[in-house]
Amino acid sequence: MPRPSEPLLAWLRKKFEEKHLNTAKVAAAAGLDRAHLRRVLTGAEPMLVDELLAITRSLELTPAELMAAGEIPDPEPTPLLRVAGAEEPAHPQVDPWGNQPEQLFRIAFSLGCDFLFLVDGAQLGESKVPASVLAQYRGRDLPVKLDAAYHKYNAPRYDPVGISLSLSFDAVYDCRFPWSSVKQVVFFPFLPESEPAPQAGPTGGGPKLRLLP
Repeated sequence: MPRPSEPLLAWLRKKFEEKHLNTAKVAAAAGLDRAHLRRVLTGAEPMLVDELLAITRSLELTPAELMAAGEIPDPEPTPLLRVAGAEEPAHPQVDPWGNQPEQLFRIAFSLGCDFLFLVDGAQLGESKVPASVLAQYRGRDLPVKLDAAYHKYNAPRYDPVGISLSLSFDAVYDCRFPWSSVKQVVFFPFLPESEPAPQAGPTGGGPKLRLLP
């Protein structure tokens, strides 16, 4: 069965944004699995007619609106944001339908903040993470903390399947993590500085008189 056309999927995703809805909300209303709904709306899996009807009902779309979807032109490619001096795009604009783990990594490196990520150790057999470390976390998620001061040395390399990072254990290892293994990403941002409170003069906080020569 052919997949729905990209213009239709792009139109449906746009309706999510216009109505301020996410896949969790619509999946619950449509009686669909959230992961399946996401794959359907990104074109990774075919969409059944019943699923399309359930989605449109959840979005409160009329048959006329659905018919008009076929007239929507192909979407423009998502532009990329660049950091001054960067050799490659820093990260894509936030795209709820894109590769979320990759976007989170790109944003963390672009912001230059400390961050931690948890990966499924069962998927790291070919990761080149030291065997002693994998053994220590056998049966548990492996936590990896990246300090902003050393981001340059982490040398992130992205591809559609995963990310490669230079990490220091007992020595420096070139480690690879599949996107499917990334279970959580936690940022540790710098908190914005508060504005200093105005200093009161000797006579209190009222208007001040300044003598000019």
